Amino acid sequence: MKSTLANTDTGCEERCARQPGLAAVMGWIAAVLLCWSGLSQAATYQLQTASVPEHVFRYFLDQETLPHIETFLDDSRRSKRVMFGDRQPQPLRLMTAGESELIPVDMTLSRRSHPWAAAAWNGETGQLAVFRVRGKASHYQKLKRVAVQREGRMTQLPVRRVPALSSPRAFVPATSAAYLEQAFENGMLEPLTGRLSASSDGLSVIVGQNFGPHQADSVYLVVRMPKENHSYKVILGWEDSGSQSGGGAG
Repeated sequence: MKSTLANTDTGCEERCARQPGLAAVMGWIAAVLLCWSGLSQAATYQLQTASVPEHVFRYFLDQETLPHIETFLDDSRRSKRVMFGDRQPQPLRLMTAGESELIPVDMTLSRRSHPWAAAAWNGETGQLAVFRVRGKASHYQKLKRVAVQREGRMTQLPVRRVPALSSPRAFVPATSAAYLEQAFENGMLEPLTGRLSASSDGLSVIVGQNFGPHQADSVYLVVRMPKENHSYKVILGWEDSGSQSGGGAG
């Protein structure tokens, strides 16, 4: 076998020597393969989330200064009075092709001195990372508003109630929490996300609604990792079950 391989290599070298064009083509192919292999190298991603009462979110909307809510939350002296510390993003083990995968994530939990919960991880283009946010307190359990950072500015995305079998996409679709939980457990969250959610730079937000008075909604943050390093910021506005404020899922 070694003799055969040696003869093959020698023959290739002789042909390249006789045909300079062949050597150039082979060099070009090698360069393309090198670039292609570089595309699969790991990139770094970060997801920051903050949860606040809906009326705080609405205050900035009414003042038409929603981008300023990010500055407000960065100031822990003010934001610590309104932030919810029980809504930490939980990395989920994703089921694909009958196997489960949990991407290693470095978590920084939100606290009174730092309202943003931060998740950082390495991954490859096209991989999925899934996080779930769910409140534990007995109040402010219903997700009403969502804002994400787009082109450096916080932008509200409308939350819209959609049937589980609906085909039209929504920026933030809201459907049955039980249905979403079942889809996740059966490894079907990825196709469901693609069917219901219009992503923003690879980030999809889906709300699982519970209709009991003290049952918390669940928010799924699904990141399909882009080619380059990327950071995401998400603000969630929560309300009590009896609140009548408008502008969210109906």
